[in-house]
Amino acid sequence: MLLAIDIGNTNVVMALFDDEALLESWRLHTDTSHTSDDWWIAVKHLAEDARRDIDTIDAVVISSVVPHVGRALLQMCERYLRIEPIEVSARLRLDLRLEVKEPDSVGADRITNVMAARKLYGTPCVVVDLGTATTFDVIDREGHFVGGSIAPGLETGAKRLFSEAALLSAVDLKIPATVIGKDTEAHLQAGILWGVVDQIDGMIARIREEMNWETVQVVLTGGLGGLIAGALRTDVTYDPDLTVKGLRLIYEQCK
Repeated sequence: MLLAIDIGNTNVVMALFDDEALLESWRLHTDTSHTSDDWWIAVKHLAEDARRDIDTIDAVVISSVVPHVGRALLQMCERYLRIEPIEVSARLRLDLRLEVKEPDSVGADRITNVMAARKLYGTPCVVVDLGTATTFDVIDREGHFVGGSIAPGLETGAKRLFSEAALLSAVDLKIPATVIGKDTEAHLQAGILWGVVDQIDGMIARIREEMNWETVQVVLTGGLGGLIAGALRTDVTYDPDLTVKGLRLIYEQCK
């Protein structure tokens, strides 16, 4: 059984695979204070609750953009599972060309998303990952990563607004029925949520124009992807497990 771990700035996603079958997927808060022991306790409890035998894990693959947390989880795997994980980076030997100025600077999460999207959804393709940042990853017809864009994430921008504006309080992040709100809560929801929707629609339109593509597959992922997907004018596929699926594909290439 394969344990796939995606470590992001906001969440750590862990998934168990039996060959190609995704058995379990868990989303935890990225706690930078957690030690390897803390993470082991979390993994054990999750597996026990799901009635999965943790002793059957015989491989681990990790993608991390938080070095401290990545080291703690690596230590957990080596100490408790007695497994040396595969670590995703631009230096890993994969059948993926990174056609950018500094390939080593491409994040492990973006590499993993590209690996999954081109295999599962075809090319050309754009992956939109709604996390701490909103990333746009562009994959050409040949399956090469040709670059992209990074914008502040939905929650990141909202939290900054609430912390900096003394008279504005946090609101539930849900898409309102109208763009023109009738009270402060609706004003904030409209500006934050519809603003992100139009950002994604606009960026996809610009990418298509720049790449001279009539059509393109667009795959949405990330914790808030489900909230946004249905409001877009762009035709998209929402895959909340895209990153861990990419981790499994990377493991298959590297094992």
